[in-house]
Amino acid sequence: MADGIPRPPTRALAATAAALLVATYLASALLEYPPPWLGAPGTLVVLAVLVTMQVVFATLLYRRIRRSNEAYSVFFRRATLVVLAMFVVITAAVLVPEGVTLVHRELSSAAAVALQGAPA
Repeated sequence: MADGIPRPPTRALAATAAALLVATYLASALLEYPPPWLGAPGTLVVLAVLVTMQVVFATLLYRRIRRSNEAYSVFFRRATLVVLAMFVVITAAVLVPEGVTLVHRELSSAAAVALQGAPA
């Protein structure tokens, strides 16, 4: 690189991203299924530790990606694509059942009208 900053190794980026993913999964799992033996104070302490780990891993990931222009652009380009895909999927998940229900209702009422007007 022209500015003399060494590029981070890909393995370090992947390990940091994986650690962030694992910490996020554990925090979500702990919130969804808190173990009864841990109790409320223990759950709170473990969550505080996991959230602190997430902040540290996110900071490390950003700092490592920031040093590499290629990794930085690829990371944020892919993240943008993932967010757009999620937006499309969530929008479709909300609108498609509504549309199917509306079409079914319209077809049912049209069939009922057609049956009432048909000679017996």
